[in-house]
Amino acid sequence: MVLIPPSRLAQLGDRAGLGIADVALLAGVDESTISRLWSAPDWLDRVRGRTLQALIAAVPGVAEYVADAPQQARFAELVRDLAQEGATVDVARAASLPTEAGIPRPYVLHALDACLRIIRGDLQAVTDYLPRFWGRAPDGALSALFQPAGLLVDVAPLLTAAADLVPQMVRRSYSFNTVLAQAHLAHHVAKATGEPVDLGAGAALDRRGAFALRSNTMGALATTGDVEPAEQYRRLVETEPAVQLVEEWAFPSWMRDCRPSADMSVPGSILLRRTAAEVLREIDSYGDGYLYYLVTTYLPLALGQDATFGLRVDDLRAALILRRDTLDNPTVRRSVDELTSRLPTGVS
Repeated sequence: MVLIPPSRLAQLGDRAGLGIADVALLAGVDESTISRLWSAPDWLDRVRGRTLQALIAAVPGVAEYVADAPQQARFAELVRDLAQEGATVDVARAASLPTEAGIPRPYVLHALDACLRIIRGDLQAVTDYLPRFWGRAPDGALSALFQPAGLLVDVAPLLTAAADLVPQMVRRSYSFNTVLAQAHLAHHVAKATGEPVDLGAGAALDRRGAFALRSNTMGALATTGDVEPAEQYRRLVETEPAVQLVEEWAFPSWMRDCRPSADMSVPGSILLRRTAAEVLREIDSYGDGYLYYLVTTYLPLALGQDATFGLRVDDLRAALILRRDTLDNPTVRRSVDELTSRLPTGVS
């Protein structure tokens, strides 16, 4: 995402070796219309839909400029606004993220916009905005925002501001947006710091509290080999109905095997195709603590929902056996063996 000056239609025409008359003829647009737009710095704001479509079809470079210019302008605005709040954007990293990580540029812009709202401490704006990141693709941009050597030169101000907002959300009236927003903040701060976030006084194990607890736990587990937090969470899933409900719903909704819903319900019949692909990736991507969570907590529930595991039970068995050979922790190794021995056969 490299900052470039606005391009006039005349510049785009010149690059293609085209003048006003040439563009008018090729686009099938009246020459007087092209003449009015030719040198105007705001031609993209002034051009009408049919004329713009004709220009895109006729003039090389117009399509790319139309796609890039709004993103460049928004990016430059966010860089300036964040700098005024004491946060410096790593422009080179922002430019490379879409290519290196496959994260669409609009998601990068959304993440920076979220950063601005968080650092400003605008609780209402954060509550409204962050739920739109629920899902693997947009969450990738949010992860890049919070991680060291990510979208920000120094992530510390963001982490401080986000941690301060988390307990404030407990005091807000229940809403699905608040649940998702608090979960996002808790997860990414815990993942970046390796420590669970203070959820605030009064955090109960209702759906909101259970969701925040899960996000907090997953964030902490992503960076540790310690199985104890995963074991504590497993016991809660077994004993607390709200925690189990959230656990059964979170993965499928995040991967869009089911639609995110305020009641956190999962269809009685579900094929966990996208969820299975993500879990198979994660088995080989995270440490022992997270693997222990997968095999003792999530996967047994997932197989209860879909015995075929998205038609990939055999792939799951193979991935677990392969990962087992790399494990030094006997507790995790034993848990992998136990789950593998109980996997169904002949259902993939």
